[in-house]
Amino acid sequence: MRICLFALSLFLPLLASAAPAPYYQWQSKLDGTIICRQTSPGPGWERLDGRPFRDLNCTMPAARIERPASVPGFRPQPGR
Repeated sequence: MRICLFALSLFLPLLASAAPAPYYQWQSKLDGTIICRQTSPGPGWERLDGRPFRDLNCTMPAARIERPASVPGFRPQPGR
């Protein structure tokens, strides 16, 4: 029993590291209207391009910038 609790305590932080879903631009097949949503609005819509966005207006790209770990004093911040 103790081994199970120990294993659970080791793997629990891995489950808690979730991130929000990205937003995508969707275009209507009917009239060409473009909207920004996380999931498909329905069968009459197609994703405009494969670029993910961080915000609800699809203005901030969701690209991550990798910084070198060898820089003294650098500590990565969550969400950046």
